[in-house]
Amino acid sequence: MPQDFETPPGHIPHPLSPEALFLRRVLIAAVVVVLILLLWQVSLVLILTFGGVVVAVALRNIAAPLARWLRLPDRWALLVTVLGLGIIALCFFYFFGALAGQQFSALIAKLPGTIDAAKAWLNGSLIGRQVLDAFDSNSDAAARLIDALPLAGGILGGLGEAILMIVVGIYLAADPPVYINGVVRLVPPRHRQRVHQVVEAAGDALQKWLLGMTFDMLLLGLMTFIGMSLIGVPLPFALAVLSGVAVFVPYVGPVIATIPGLLLALSVRPSLALYAALVYAVVLIIEGNLSQPMLQRWAVSLPPIFNLLAILVFAPLFGIWGAILATPLSVVLWVVVQKVYVEDVLEDYGR
Repeated sequence: MPQDFETPPGHIPHPLSPEALFLRRVLIAAVVVVLILLLWQVSLVLILTFGGVVVAVALRNIAAPLARWLRLPDRWALLVTVLGLGIIALCFFYFFGALAGQQFSALIAKLPGTIDAAKAWLNGSLIGRQVLDAFDSNSDAAARLIDALPLAGGILGGLGEAILMIVVGIYLAADPPVYINGVVRLVPPRHRQRVHQVVEAAGDALQKWLLGMTFDMLLLGLMTFIGMSLIGVPLPFALAVLSGVAVFVPYVGPVIATIPGLLLALSVRPSLALYAALVYAVVLIIEGNLSQPMLQRWAVSLPPIFNLLAILVFAPLFGIWGAILATPLSVVLWVVVQKVYVEDVLEDYGR
């Protein structure tokens, strides 16, 4: 008579032994560690991929309304957008490239002399000498700060990575549903609709953040250019570009961008450095208390400390690109936490 291998009704499976449970937990922990190590090895690929997503969202911000206005298919609108941005970039560098190059070269050439002038000026007062002594006693920290200042040099050094992000962004913008559906299919079917909603919410927040950030960068650069031109600081165009680009890294970037302008003004005369400091103070107060809060409220309600912590976390993990993309990363993470944890876990648990 054949043996029946079916489980009898009401039969309770025998629980795993403590040794088997321990072994299973060790295997799970080992798999998690291996996955973390693998992700660490490809961390540059991950951050560049996210940069491509940011580029794709920026391109869609322009291509989508263009498709509606000109009644073009999405891909044709994207092609027009890419070609248009390329032509604008070429025209900008053609008309302003020589001016910007000369001003940035002069800026780099003048910085060593302005540092010496600043030291001589500080040596003329008791408080200034105390400041210099404090810097001398913390030479290691000062050296690390100086190493961190040439942000533009780090970006130029990653020109190939920036081009790669642009190419990835163009491919992602060409057919976003394919990639979104590919991500959604990685989760079990019963959760796919919710994951799709979360991805769309994160994309909408990133889209709004990019639009607001563009206006914020233009506003900060324009205010810096006007202020420095009015008081007579050398190289106002270069300083305006530095200030506008630096605002992409909130709090830290705009403050660091003030250092070259203050040194240049100090190389002319100390009183001009005071006027430059006042201009920077007014510009940063307007940006920090008007334009940036309006941006945060319109895009996503991020606590200010969250942006700063994101920079401190992502910069060591992903290097220069982690610092540059820390804010959009924090925007996406904030939306995911709100949707997945707060709404789906905490609110369901409270019912």
